[in-house]
Order: sequence, then C-alpha cells, then structure tokens
Amino acid sequence: MAIKIRAHYDGKTIVPDEPLDLDVGEQVEITVQPVTVPQAARTIEERRAALKRIVSRAVPANIPLEALRRENMYEDRL
Repeated sequence: MAIKIRAHYDGKTIVPDEPLDLDVGEQVEITVQPVTVPQAARTIEERRAALKRIVSRAVPANIPLEALRRENMYEDRL
C-alpha cells in the first residue's frame, strides 16, 4: 500500500510532519520531491524574472498584419 506524506529536512534527516502507521524496523522506499510554491505565494520580483525568461526565448514570427485579419484567415469558409 502506497501513502503520500509531507515531511521536512532538518539538516540531517527527513522528518515526517505527521504520524506514520509503520512498525519499527519496517523497510520503506522513499521518493523525494520538493514541494512547489503556489503561484500566489511568489513575489512580484519572481514573477517579473519568469516573464523576462519567457520573453527572452520568444521566436519572432514574420507574419504580415494583413494576413492576420479575420477576413483573410477565414476566407475559405465564406
């Protein structure tokens, strides 16, 4: 039976944040995955830095403005 628990690292060991129903000496397999910070908890500086990273990777699309007009995009449906 697999269970998912929250734990924290105290600098030496991983400590569960809740009691576990395990026998003493019972072997377990642990996968460590950092908890991500919710988007709302991020600072404005972190959000701006993320936006700058996204913009810096942008690939320019050389599409003429006339081609983006609704009439030209859907003319085959008329």
